[in-house]
This record gives sequence, C-alpha cells and structure tokens, in this order.
Amino acid sequence: MPSLSDAKALNASYTSTYRPTALFVGGTSGCGQGTAEAFARATQGRAHILICGRNREAAENIISGFPKHAESKYEFVECDATLMENVVKAAEEVKRKISDAGGKTKLNYLVLSQGVITMNGFDPTSEGIDTRLALSFYSRWKFVDELLPLLESASSDGEEARVMTILAPGISGPLDTSDLGLKKNYSSGLARKHGPAYTDNFIAEYSSRYPAISFIHIFPGWVNTTLFNNLPWYLRPIFTSLAFVMARSIQECGEYMTSALLNPEYKTGGFWLSSDGSPVPKEKLHVDDQDARRQLVEHYTKEVAV
Repeated sequence: MPSLSDAKALNASYTSTYRPTALFVGGTSGCGQGTAEAFARATQGRAHILICGRNREAAENIISGFPKHAESKYEFVECDATLMENVVKAAEEVKRKISDAGGKTKLNYLVLSQGVITMNGFDPTSEGIDTRLALSFYSRWKFVDELLPLLESASSDGEEARVMTILAPGISGPLDTSDLGLKKNYSSGLARKHGPAYTDNFIAEYSSRYPAISFIHIFPGWVNTTLFNNLPWYLRPIFTSLAFVMARSIQECGEYMTSALLNPEYKTGGFWLSSDGSPVPKEKLHVDDQDARRQLVEHYTKEVAV
C-alpha cells in the first residue's frame, strides 16, 4: 500500500519535455484544490493550469500560492456545473484560453471533482437533472465529451492524455437500469451509490472507445473539506469534529490524487483506484453488463443534450 511519502516522492520525480496543460473542474476547494496545488508543485510551475469553478476569488487565492516559472500560465474559468449548458460554455472558454496560450490546442490532464453532500430529496435543476447527480456524474462526463478532441490531440502528439474523476469506485452493485437518473424513486443514499456506479461503467465504456487515453476513477478517502457545511445543522458539528480529528487534509489528498494522475502505470486504459492510488479489487466492480451499460449511455446522451 503506497504511503504519503511514496506519493510525494513520485510527484517530486515528475519530468516533462513539454509544458503540460491541466484543467481542474471543482478546483476552487476541497480535493480539487489540493490536487491542483500538488500538480503545480510537481511541475515546479512549468505548466498551464486552469481552475474551473464558481468562486473566482478562491481560485485567485489558490493560484497566488502556485510556484512561479518562466513558462507558468494560470487561469480561472467560471462555471456553475449543475447545468449542462454552462459546461458547454465553459469548455468553449477553456478551448479559447488554451489556443490563446499558443501552439496546438491540447489538453493533457482533466481532473473532475465537483460535487455536493446533501441529505435533500430529488432536487432538479432547470434542465431536469438532480443537482447532486448533475455534479457527480453528468457534468463531469459532459466536460469529457466537450474536451475529448483536445485530449486526443495531445495523445496523437505523444503527450500525456488523462482524465481523472474523484468520487468512489467499487461501492455500488450492478447498474439499476429501471430508474436511471433516480427520477422515480430518489433518496440521498441511492444517489450516493448511483453516481459512482454510473462512473465505474463510463470508465469502462470510454477506455474501450479511446484506448490511447487514460480514464481514472479514484476515491479520495475521508477528506476534511467544506462539503460538510451542506449537511443539516444537527449533523454538521458531528461530521466536522470527526473530520478534524480523523480525516486527511486536502493537501494530503492532493498528493495522493496527483501521484495517481502522474503514475506511469496508469498511462492509458481504464483504472479504478482506492484512496492511496492502488487498484480497487475487480470483484467490487460491476462493469461487464454490456446491455446495462448501453442503456446508461443512451440515458446520459439524452440527459446532457443542450
């Protein structure tokens, strides 16, 4: 089992013949912030890093702490990812910013961590998708779809092309195709499992479609983030107190996430990883039902159409 020192050592060993471009959606706080910061340290600032989220001030504060290099380029892209139309607009802005940075429009690393912890019932956006699932699944893969040409461009030039979604691989059973999107029978417990189940299957689907790109679904562990602030008032003190004592910091989380993102063993293909970056046992995954996966893909395609 890799230790924190192992993760830091792998990150410190990172080298590249080119300046990598990385987008961190949900990078203004929590796991996304920690991963963006660790990535910036690993590259020693020789990177084009874009942080995407709702909070410009938070992004600018994070960017101010990044290491400086002659080739550093750090930018913010605003997006409320609960809506697919916003994702499309943000992706277009990302393309423009990468193009304006000079050279071929390529993206090497796409890290997705947007999400919310809530005990609410079904909470549809104006597009009819539950807010929790919109963040943990639909918007993440909509970003992937919109930016795939940039990842493929990087791969075709012999550069890294990796997608990482930070959630919870291997915690769900087989896909329940009778209520995709949980519009018939919703609960926070079901939503907590359906998002990861959908993601597990999309890792299998997309890695088979795009074998030259790496697709990673990784568990961050229990992390002391501000997400607990969204819990009901009577649960908030309990979880925040326990997190303060028992959870890993966003900095520690970021080191582990970045070590998986940069690990040479995960260069191409589909990967389901635990919080230390080691593989999730195959028996915990339920990704081989081709018909169920087809139904999920068809459902997703219809839901994210804008």
